[in-house]
Amino acid sequence: MNHRNTAIKRILADVKELQKHPSSRYYAGPLEENMFEWHFTIRGPEDTPFAGGVYHGRILLPAEYPFKPPN
Repeated sequence: MNHRNTAIKRILADVKELQKHPSSRYYAGPLEENMFEWHFTIRGPEDTPFAGGVYHGRILLPAEYPFKPPN
């Protein structure tokens, strides 16, 4: 992993920020084997049909991140 790469530096900063300020409502982080693929979970908001649910998703970051948006 090239720590001088702009995308990698930004991803590592994002990971550090999420670890510094964890939330009980969501979690997000990159896969160990691929920093450009993140998985996340979000808890359903109270007082909605989604309350009590935990929802999972995937975010794919481009090599040009943060200059190009994730998918």
